[in-house]
Amino acid sequence: MKSKSYFLTALLFLSKLAIAQHFNSPTVLSSTGNSGTGANIDVVYYRCDWTIDPSVSKVITGTVTTYFKTTTANVSSLTIDLNKASFNNVSLVPTYHGITCAKSFPASGSVNILTITLPSTIVTSGTLDSISIAYSGTPPAVSGQAEGFQRKQDANLNWYIYTLSESYEDRDWWPCKADMQDKADSLDINLTVPNTYWVAANGKLVDSAINGANRTFKYKHRYPIASYLVAIGVAKYNRQYRGSVNIAGKNVPVIYYTFPDMTGGTLTTALARMDVSKTELVEFSNKYGPYPFADEKHGYYQFGWGGGMEHQTFSAMSAGSMSSWSVIAHELAHQWWGDKVSFATWSHLWLAEGFAQYSEALAAELIPAIGVTPASHLSSIKTTARATNTTPVLLSAASIANSNTIWTTNNDNAVYKRGAMIVSMLRSMLGDAQFFQGCKDYQADPLLAYKSATTADLQRNMENQMSGVNLTPFFNAWVNGSGTPSYTGNYYITGKRIQFRLTQTMSPVGNPFMPMPVVVKIANSGGTIDTSVVIYHYSPTQLGYAGNGMGPAGDDFITYDLSFVPVTITVDPDNKTMATGTLTSVGSPLSANILNFAATKTMLGNQLNLSLTSNEPIEKVVLLKSQNGTDFIDAGLMNKINTQGQQSNYQFTDVLPYSKLTFYRARIYTTGNVYYSAIVKVQEAVNNTITISPNPAADVVNISFANATREKVTVRVINADGKVVIESTTNNNFIHYDISNLSAGIYMAQALQNGQVSAAGKFVVRQ
Repeated sequence: MKSKSYFLTALLFLSKLAIAQHFNSPTVLSSTGNSGTGANIDVVYYRCDWTIDPSVSKVITGTVTTYFKTTTANVSSLTIDLNKASFNNVSLVPTYHGITCAKSFPASGSVNILTITLPSTIVTSGTLDSISIAYSGTPPAVSGQAEGFQRKQDANLNWYIYTLSESYEDRDWWPCKADMQDKADSLDINLTVPNTYWVAANGKLVDSAINGANRTFKYKHRYPIASYLVAIGVAKYNRQYRGSVNIAGKNVPVIYYTFPDMTGGTLTTALARMDVSKTELVEFSNKYGPYPFADEKHGYYQFGWGGGMEHQTFSAMSAGSMSSWSVIAHELAHQWWGDKVSFATWSHLWLAEGFAQYSEALAAELIPAIGVTPASHLSSIKTTARATNTTPVLLSAASIANSNTIWTTNNDNAVYKRGAMIVSMLRSMLGDAQFFQGCKDYQADPLLAYKSATTADLQRNMENQMSGVNLTPFFNAWVNGSGTPSYTGNYYITGKRIQFRLTQTMSPVGNPFMPMPVVVKIANSGGTIDTSVVIYHYSPTQLGYAGNGMGPAGDDFITYDLSFVPVTITVDPDNKTMATGTLTSVGSPLSANILNFAATKTMLGNQLNLSLTSNEPIEKVVLLKSQNGTDFIDAGLMNKINTQGQQSNYQFTDVLPYSKLTFYRARIYTTGNVYYSAIVKVQEAVNNTITISPNPAADVVNISFANATREKVTVRVINADGKVVIESTTNNNFIHYDISNLSAGIYMAQALQNGQVSAAGKFVVRQ
């Protein structure tokens, strides 16, 4: 800053701006970025003043001013991400209130961390302040998957410059805090270029004043933004202004920038393809919530990489991508999935790429003019996803070390393809109404909107659409695990009734069972009538109804009564799940006729009574019991009490039930088959307790509490200082929170109903 008075004026401006936007940054307890920089500050605003001349060189010169709030007391130094090899020169001058600061980079190890020593200590936590960094240099060349800041020529030999910072290459061309969990609330880009050039950047273009041979473009972006999504393009662009689209009462300008060598039929085709995004803008807004950046713009601009990149408000595209319906839909979907709600760390990249990949098929479904069926597009996605059976969707710490370890073929296939199929399976399980409401709630969640999320946040918002359904086994298997399931099984038809039994086999052999939905298409003899049912495979011996929410786990068979006589049975012909296989018709029913199975609590223990009929001799009945309703063990043989005609009655008293809650089911052996009863439970009287597991915890904590009537419960986590660090609501009796950002220590979890604390408990967060 040139003077203290200017600094104070700027602080006042930033304070008013923050109030006007209502975008409150999350409390940054420590740095969550991969490099660990900026642990003692919360970034509020960047002002970027740059000068670039693509016709001369690749050099970038300028000053980046970062406004921040301190998150600790007595801040005497700051750390910033910046490429040491390119910018550690005499032009690199940090200043604090006009005073030049001492600077240094590490000699080895994580060398791209700029440490700035302040001339005076910032004493109070929560102080709004700023640092300016003047610099000049040549950003590095492409290195494998690392692009950053590059200079190339178009077909007419015009030089241009573009940026692509995903994943860690923001530091390769500008000083920033590279941390998706600490987004800047606002951004200004002031870029001076030769007056024959035009500039593409995030946000709204508010000025492009010519000053002799130069022109300064001023872009203002008034939404929170992650540092890797900040982008510029400097080229002799042709500009196409394609009107506007009304989203929730706001007219969103639609703009495309293309290189001068894109002309004729190529340009005509590209414009027509990109204009489809105007319809997608409406359709995606209907499904995911209003377009997140409606006050500024939507559009695409051309750059020098061979694909597309979802730069906030203005996606960068290759020439080929501008004519690709799928890339256009993919990058637009990222404005919700990745931009509005970013992923907290690169391990959770699938939250952006999986939804964007699936949104391609959604666009094909919602817009027939695209000319592609969703089933055909999902077919190739599913094929690749099934072939990727050893790489988890949740990327490991080793995988996110740098861009070259992130962007491998196996990781790409897991994050994009398997990620998309996870999204598709969630939609199949929940049904459209609940799935898309879950998407909207995730996007609008106060903990996530214009911030960042983890997989646990998505799970929580999807579970909130249903009553009492815990999706942890599904997410553990499909996000954290690997392997590919295939199916065999039987079906039995009698009249208009059909019954199914499913068997899952895994590849690689030995991988654990993966809970999942299985879509089965059922048609009549002529194929003139058909329907699809969604079966949720809870465990090897438990099926449940799904597709309109999820029913409870039941028997190892499931029955549907149809309006027509079923003849043709096909497993997932529309490629909505990861299931594939063939089911075989059998000539006998898949179940004994269970008349009654009930449990009561007695002085001697839990008494179970079973009544059934069977057209096969019953060899024995084994009672099974469980603590969680999923993992059962043998409790013992049920005693046959009597037989009344075709009806047989059995009884068993469990004298050692599990404390608080025990689930039971019966396994019935006949001469040639094994059948299962439905699940019943015996529960002790509810008390005001809360269960927290694991405890201690490091990544995700599961909080359970009493909520038998499924009322709205607010669950919050409070630190040792009495400050609420996490808070959300649910209608379930459990919730999952990602606590990887919390500092080590003791925390209190509280469940509140009608504004009153109904249950509370302590847990420990460990590093």
